[in-house]
Amino acid sequence: DETSGGYIDDGKKPRRESRKRQANEFTIIIDRRSGEGLGIDASPEKTGTLEIKSITTGGLVDRWNQSLSEDSREIVRPGMRVIEVNGRYNSAMQLIAACRETEVLHITIMPDAQ
Repeated sequence: DETSGGYIDDGKKPRRESRKRQANEFTIIIDRRSGEGLGIDASPEKTGTLEIKSITTGGLVDRWNQSLSEDSREIVRPGMRVIEVNGRYNSAMQLIAACRETEVLHITIMPDAQ
């Protein structure tokens, strides 16, 4: 049934389809309850993701990176993409809104295409 997108539109929030995970993506956990910013500059992409342009020294994402070993595959770098935040995906605006919330963020990152 194409018109309802696979669910009955009864005015309630649709049951969210879970996104198919890619083999090389990873999830970082950032605590924003202190109100600090993530410390990344990211631009919306047509694909519904955010491309990370730069990472601010001392910001929350930089501190995540510092907590990892140098050879960790979970270090966030410019050129990578934010593809999901706390279950929200397929909309750059939704990702931005989720990143602004002052709570614990589960941010799924996709390394740049090799």
